[in-house]
Amino acid sequence: MDDDGLFGDIEQDNNPSLYQTIEPENDKSSNGNKEQHQKLTSTSPEPHKTGASIDFNNNNVDNVVGNNLINSSIGLSQRIRKMLNNPKLTVDVISSERVMNSIVVYLIQLKVKGAKDSDAIIVKRRYSEFKSLRDNMVKLFPTLVIPPIPEKHTLLTYLINAIDSARETSVIELRKRYFRNFLQDVIFDSNVKLRNCPLLHKFLDPNYESCWESAINEPPVSLIPSNLLLANPNDTTDQNGLYLLLPSVTGFDTDSPDNLSGLKKLNDDIHKLHADIQIYDLKENNRHEIAENDSVFSDIPIDLINFEINFHQNIKVLHDIQKLNTRSVKNFKTLISSLIELGGNLNNFSLQIHDASTKRNKSLSSVVEKFGSAVDSTFLNYEHFLLDRVIPEWDDPVNRFVQYYFSALQLVKYYKYKLIQFKLIYKLKFNKVQEMNTFHDSVNSVKHLKDLDINSPSIKKSIKRIENRQHRGRQLQSKKSWYGLFGGTKTTFTLPEQGLQQPNEQPHGEPHGEEHSESPKDITPNPRDLKTQYQHKMQHIDKELTKLDQLIDLVNGDMITLTQNLQVNFQEFLDKMERKWLTIMLEFVRAGKQLFEENLNTWSDFKTSVGEVDD
Repeated sequence: MDDDGLFGDIEQDNNPSLYQTIEPENDKSSNGNKEQHQKLTSTSPEPHKTGASIDFNNNNVDNVVGNNLINSSIGLSQRIRKMLNNPKLTVDVISSERVMNSIVVYLIQLKVKGAKDSDAIIVKRRYSEFKSLRDNMVKLFPTLVIPPIPEKHTLLTYLINAIDSARETSVIELRKRYFRNFLQDVIFDSNVKLRNCPLLHKFLDPNYESCWESAINEPPVSLIPSNLLLANPNDTTDQNGLYLLLPSVTGFDTDSPDNLSGLKKLNDDIHKLHADIQIYDLKENNRHEIAENDSVFSDIPIDLINFEINFHQNIKVLHDIQKLNTRSVKNFKTLISSLIELGGNLNNFSLQIHDASTKRNKSLSSVVEKFGSAVDSTFLNYEHFLLDRVIPEWDDPVNRFVQYYFSALQLVKYYKYKLIQFKLIYKLKFNKVQEMNTFHDSVNSVKHLKDLDINSPSIKKSIKRIENRQHRGRQLQSKKSWYGLFGGTKTTFTLPEQGLQQPNEQPHGEPHGEEHSESPKDITPNPRDLKTQYQHKMQHIDKELTKLDQLIDLVNGDMITLTQNLQVNFQEFLDKMERKWLTIMLEFVRAGKQLFEENLNTWSDFKTSVGEVDD
């Protein structure tokens, strides 16, 4: 979403820090109020110098201070926007702090290379605010893969971390790395829409540091409907009211796993639906051949089907790599522990030998000591390789890649639910057309039987049975009607029933007399009332079909655009993941080469020192 559009000028308007005003001092106020007023005025920004002195007892001072505060806040927002588009920008999570002994905040620093430290922007954010940012970006951009953040810990994990301080420190460091990579991916290695998102600008704005709830209650987030399926899939902030008329699909959740059938199976269902649509068009328009319509969504491209398969295959491979990584990290830690123990024993042994006064023992002690030093250097090299290379530059990225592919599958799941919604709209239309045809045939059958004018008890019973069935159908229809949903004045609409009164009912205003004492079986509906009911019913169904046709046209265009966007974005995502894979593998190879070179140098030096002792 382009931030220069609808919300570019108003994104800072609801910042609570912009509306701090100063009450004018009353001449009769107490000294305490005067001192408080002086403190407020002293902490407020100084107004721009205009060559004239400012009377702080004047009411206009509030406007001056307020305008300066607004200007400074808007200026900071514009500076953040420029920094995010600066190729020399660096983004880092420099440290963490504990607030109120239980809340951990992470310090984010935005700094341009070569700029002064005073020009850097630092903002503090909690884990919940990072999660809120990502969740809302998922809603704002349902066709883009949003970079992952670390998963939220369970209550049991929190209890364990509270007991083990070392484990808690390791979790905080892990989150710092994840948050750093999240921000760097969003700003430098994702679609430009994410970098220009007003919500991201507010997240990095210190003015919103203590009022993040205000940011997510402002546009564009406030324009997104609570149910993402009732929004434009290509622009969820679109305020077209037709989207609210879309049928909802139960079970949709942006965080739950995908339990629906694959796209290949859904594509077969779409083909069957398209065949039914073509048959309906042939009957409706009295055509003799099928006319192709490019504006109708009729097929899921094979690329999208292959993308889904690709994502699942990558996740399976990554899970196997995660198991190997866990085993490798465990083996490295075991090796490091063994080297630490071996180095310590060698150093102790060298001291024991050195206690002997012979020259030979002293030479042996020196060799053993150097051997122990070489082992210690090797253990330090392995420890550095594990803690600074393997875990942050290989193990963590592999875990993030799994989350990346799961995020891509969430987009596939959203696409599947839109396909189900697409089929459901056509099903509603077909049911409504069937209802119209059934009602029309039923009315015609009653009219035909009455036109026969045969005094037959069986024919009268048939007429009565059809009329009762029509009456029951209207009662059921009144419980859930689309008439009110599509603009009627009542959410449940019941057709007039003047001619279908119950036997014990009398018309309003009619006296009870002999002329109304006939048996209920002798009461027959007024033909004019039946005609009026028929016209009302057909008009209502026609209105609903008109709205359904509008929804179908809208959804067809959305599904075509959504499919195209997903194709492009998934291909860009796979290219991006390929670059990331190449990067971490090259870095891992370089780190391994550096480890082996350092160990080789260590043992070469030891070999040289042993040769010198022998000489």
